[in-house]
Amino acid sequence: MKVLLDAEKQKQTYSVELKFEGKSYFIGQEMWDKINAHAAQRGMTLDEYIAEAFTKLKEQNESRQKTDT
Repeated sequence: MKVLLDAEKQKQTYSVELKFEGKSYFIGQEMWDKINAHAAQRGMTLDEYIAEAFTKLKEQNESRQKTDT
């Protein structure tokens, strides 16, 4: 009986909104799951992983601005 009940449960879906420097980034469930798995694989917390991602984004944006001028 328990197996049937578990099989009937719907997988919850969610979206996460991350805000950085005045912009919102919406992360769907599939991407969020991949972020969690990759952070765990690297031995990082989600906070560390997300901070690293936004640091890299900021550095890329600054690099592009320098080459555009």
